[in-house]
Amino acid sequence: MSKLYLCLNDTFVEKILFKNKTEELRELNKQHAAGSVEIPTELDVIMQSEAEFLIRDKYDNTSGAKELEDHIKEANKKNLLKMTGFDKKVRLNQMRRTWEFTRTGSMLHKLLETLVYIFISNTSVLLYLAFVYSMFQNSGLISLVYTFSMFGYALLEETRPRKSYWEWIRGYTLFVLILKFVMNLKITEFRSKGGQMEILWGYVKPGIYVYSELWRIFAYMLPEILITALLMLNEIHLKLLGLWYVIELDVESVQDGIARNMVKGDEEAVLRQKT
Repeated sequence: MSKLYLCLNDTFVEKILFKNKTEELRELNKQHAAGSVEIPTELDVIMQSEAEFLIRDKYDNTSGAKELEDHIKEANKKNLLKMTGFDKKVRLNQMRRTWEFTRTGSMLHKLLETLVYIFISNTSVLLYLAFVYSMFQNSGLISLVYTFSMFGYALLEETRPRKSYWEWIRGYTLFVLILKFVMNLKITEFRSKGGQMEILWGYVKPGIYVYSELWRIFAYMLPEILITALLMLNEIHLKLLGLWYVIELDVESVQDGIARNMVKGDEEAVLRQKT
């Protein structure tokens, strides 16, 4: 049984799902430390589990063991799969979970799920786009703070910005939202021919406007509302990754990463180089 599994392993699937399985996770970490970047997909895991079941059902008995022994005597172990013809005997519709997974409805569901994961994993990029949208919508000095911080600091960082940057952006965004709300109250009465604050009218263009229609006020405040929502999503995402209080460089520097790659996962050698 074990001999057949070793021969058929490459044909069906090499890898195992590591979710909630400590041993598989440790093995995958060792492979990644050695330079491998492959991670088993959900389809790989399903196919492997069903393939193992079919193999056991076929050969994990007296008659199957004898048949397997006869094949081993007749052929090289590397050609055992070809000699048994097991891959030709099994059809896709016999693998129920694999068959259901590869149907159109299931695949569309998985694609939509993947799009959600892509959206969540790129919250920082979405925030930068919201900064640009704020500049487009407000067209004033209040939005220059976002663009200056983005092009002058955030995008120049080797990794992602630290949490102090996101906290500062959140505080500034809340201040802008409160200012916009107050300036659109009737008690302020700051009106002008162009709809902008009369005191700062002219060349300054602060980006603070006064509107009477509700939909205009909503469109006017939408950039900051969007930034605030994405900031909260980004914070949740980074906390789940363990990168809210520390960034990638705090976990491993670029030099340590190069050294780890050069020694191909030998942790003791990495520690010796650090020393």
